[in-house]
Amino acid sequence: MPTVPRVDATLKGQASHCMHTNIRPEFFGPRDNFPLSTSDWTRICELCDTVSAVRCGRADYLRAHGLDARLHLPGHMWADDFVAKNFRKIARKDFHQISHLRFLTYNFTGFHLQTMAPAEGIPDTTEVPANIDAVVRAAVKKASEAAVVFVRDNQHMPRERIVDTPRLFGESGWDVDGTIANFDSWSTQQRLNGLHWSGVLDLLQQRVRERGFARIVEIGAGYGNLAHALRRIGGPVDYTIVDLPESMIYSTIWLSTVSPGARCTIAAAGQPLAAPSPGITFVPNHMLGEFLPQLGEVDLVVNMMSLSEMSPDQVAHYGRAAAQLIGSHGVFYEQNYLEPGVQTDILPILGRVFGYGAWLDETQSPHRGRGNVRMWANAYRGELWNRGGLRPLATRQAPAVLTPEPACLREPVPVG
Repeated sequence: MPTVPRVDATLKGQASHCMHTNIRPEFFGPRDNFPLSTSDWTRICELCDTVSAVRCGRADYLRAHGLDARLHLPGHMWADDFVAKNFRKIARKDFHQISHLRFLTYNFTGFHLQTMAPAEGIPDTTEVPANIDAVVRAAVKKASEAAVVFVRDNQHMPRERIVDTPRLFGESGWDVDGTIANFDSWSTQQRLNGLHWSGVLDLLQQRVRERGFARIVEIGAGYGNLAHALRRIGGPVDYTIVDLPESMIYSTIWLSTVSPGARCTIAAAGQPLAAPSPGITFVPNHMLGEFLPQLGEVDLVVNMMSLSEMSPDQVAHYGRAAAQLIGSHGVFYEQNYLEPGVQTDILPILGRVFGYGAWLDETQSPHRGRGNVRMWANAYRGELWNRGGLRPLATRQAPAVLTPEPACLREPVPVG
């Protein structure tokens, strides 16, 4: 394995001040990942076919159920053709592209693993080159910068709540105490830092002790990195992902492979969901109204970095769905950013949906490098609101001028 002495010395110096003390001068690239097995590839091809069929049938489903396409089709910042182009890269079942899937997740994370740099300006036609291992190893200096930031920002975090990075799909970066550190793992860890200091992770583990498993719904899961982390850290979790089929093709492939033996189910129109139990359920976003009553009340609804990329009507739609899902005992946790004139300002929209809201201030282990963390609930949650570092948000403002509440959030959608 190639090493960069000056970089290694920097990493070791940073490590001496925090819990990470075993930063080996070792860079992991695509050639160091585990290959996909024959059974993995067979399952992945089946998933591609299933999700492709869901996408192809979406227009008919919307018409049959009288649903507003503006709420359910990719919109606002996701309305461009790059969504379809990135979907087709996966749906055509090219083994090289899929076995290096992590190099195609930049549209979710904002980081281009191939260059170890922000993905801004990366053309949507980009595919994984045949010499990807050599390309990544040319970026070791940038990868080391990510590792230093990862170490610095994780001080004061319990070891069991540090992100795990499966050595699959081309994952690349420096080895930091068993974690492959890159900008994506740093970003995922930021999410975990906020969930830790806010008390949400403790709340989930309390639910496990009470019920035997926790229940989480994630709106927009990207390639599944946070879902994997929460399932590993939280204990047994009944995890539901609501997402566009264009995005779900990534998370179904990645999560089903890095979680061998876990129940992974894609909801099918007209078919009831199984009773809640540990595992992963994928619900196409345009079918949320059909399955919302079946999901019942959950402990946590989470959204990371995508609500503000939706239209105001879509934000209100998912806000109402989250409010229904958390009932009187759950919490809606979101981390989003706002670039005026580009992103949607979700704060006033959600403030009109929920009875209580709070903003999480910066923590000992930083979480706010990308967006602000807010928590919302229908009822007062003393075990969360009374913790330090939370600032109340105003809610229940004047009604917004928005599309009337979709029927799918008022009553079950008739099927058949």
